[in-house]
Amino acid sequence: MRRGRHGGRLAALAAVVLLLGACGWGGLPGTGDVIEGRALGDVNNEQVRVIAVGPLDGASQESIVRGFLRAGEDNDDTHATGKLFLEPASVDRWRWSSQEVVVYGGELTLTRRKGDRVDVSAPVLARVAPDGRYVEQPPGARAQLSLGLTKVGGEWRVELPRDGFGLWLDADQFARVYTNRYVYYVTPNGRDLVPDSRWFPSGSRLATTLARAQLSAVPEHLAGAVTTGVPGGTRLAVNAVPVVNGTAQVNLSSQALSADPARRTAMWAQLTKTMLQIPAVTAVSLSVDTTPLELPGGVTTVSTSSELGYDVVPRTALETVLVRRGDLLRRLDPRFVPDVKSAKRPDLKARDGDVDRIPDTWRSLALSVDGKQVAAVSDTRAELSLWRSTEPTKSIAPFATSLTRPVYDADGYLWVAGADAAGDDQVFVLDTVSSDPRATPEPIRTPWLGDRRVTAMAVAADASRVLVITTDRDGRDVQLGLSGIVRATNGQPLALSPPLRQAQSLTRIQDVAWLDWVNYAVIGQVRAGEPMRPWLATLGGAVDGTMQEVGRLSPVPGAVTITTVGGPRGLVIVTSDERVLARAGSTWRQTARGSDVLAPGG
Repeated sequence: MRRGRHGGRLAALAAVVLLLGACGWGGLPGTGDVIEGRALGDVNNEQVRVIAVGPLDGASQESIVRGFLRAGEDNDDTHATGKLFLEPASVDRWRWSSQEVVVYGGELTLTRRKGDRVDVSAPVLARVAPDGRYVEQPPGARAQLSLGLTKVGGEWRVELPRDGFGLWLDADQFARVYTNRYVYYVTPNGRDLVPDSRWFPSGSRLATTLARAQLSAVPEHLAGAVTTGVPGGTRLAVNAVPVVNGTAQVNLSSQALSADPARRTAMWAQLTKTMLQIPAVTAVSLSVDTTPLELPGGVTTVSTSSELGYDVVPRTALETVLVRRGDLLRRLDPRFVPDVKSAKRPDLKARDGDVDRIPDTWRSLALSVDGKQVAAVSDTRAELSLWRSTEPTKSIAPFATSLTRPVYDADGYLWVAGADAAGDDQVFVLDTVSSDPRATPEPIRTPWLGDRRVTAMAVAADASRVLVITTDRDGRDVQLGLSGIVRATNGQPLALSPPLRQAQSLTRIQDVAWLDWVNYAVIGQVRAGEPMRPWLATLGGAVDGTMQEVGRLSPVPGAVTITTVGGPRGLVIVTSDERVLARAGSTWRQTARGSDVLAPGG
């Protein structure tokens, strides 16, 4: 989450004041010992501490309310200063760690009401659930709060609602107080780690919070797609995870002993990957009721999950992609700038297995992960075909209409959505590596889809998650969701778990592409009438640039599809008038003409 302009100015001003103070307001010191400073390249992990200011005598009702809300950003885990704004009965109702956090933008609006009440409202950007789930809010959403006030010792104090209260933080405060971290799960039949995005307070108890989150069950949107090595019912044996000499010491309850060696290894890998997101942590040890656990070979501490054979699946950076113009497909390096002297001219020769020609009556092309097969949809959107350079074209028997652009996953399955014979929208998968000549697309279970229609999909490199764009029957109410892919033991997709909404700040979404295992890019708009533009986003976080113009990418009129040749800097867009545009900073440079850009699996 980006800081606002005012937050940046205040930080700069504070830095100047501290610098002048250190120099005695009169330049560098002329006397004193010479001491060794921080080494070049040394990372300073010391966090900026925010200390709240307590209530002033004689403060008005509005001032007390503002002061209390502002005190929510105090780094003190006890929020002792904030409690000074509360009347005694409300202290236990302030549940900053177990109730919702409202993230707002702009100014608070305070209105005095009869009966010593103050109503508070603000434009709301997001709401964060107690489990750390960040939920963006649609444009124009507002948060409302009504607080009572009463006199205590002659001074106004806040009465909180009887059902409790969490926190209200503006975007800058939230960025200082909360941090985005990932809880990791494992694929059922492999050793891939799959992240789940959360937001947690960045105070001294972050290690404990992360460990407790890792011990929780698999979330609904990944249910069936991933699993966990943590046995059910396992909890922390003590309510703290100390970090001693860089080692996070995780002491578990006796339920952890029920894990067999394979699950114990997975549990250790998950906790290691999760805990190493804390800068002070360099290794993880596990114990059960203070008795150390060991891995085969007597290993008692682990420094990386990869030591145990577990890690996330990266998206491969590409040197070239295929671009289609008319009937022809050829190699293209969209990042190559011929007028730059230092630019290295790419090798654009066709590679073994490249498909070089597809009639222009077929569209919405997709390239397999190995780069040797192309899927295409007919211009009537009622037929699907597979193309290889070494085999005759394979025409798939009709199975649906209104077919979407297909997409391949890393296991060789082709994904496409369309309307079945009854007019119901379905997601279909086709085993493209099957030796069975009669293999046909099979519908998978998506009961959550209901009457909605899929317009685009993108499968993650780990083949465990898919980003799905859907609309209602009339093409409105556009939603982007993250779903887990439930597979059979042989890898065949069986179902998609109920999606977790993403990018709620966008009212229209045209296309989506994965950038890596946690970041993605979309083509969309915030409000009707605004230009379509690409946006960068993180799973379970805000869409960059929607809160302020800083960081926005330039609009692209007529943008149709988006992909990447390597992370956010390698974005490539194809427009409706067949311009192929590559990202150049925040703007776009035309590198070719074409109707399709084909990146493996993307």
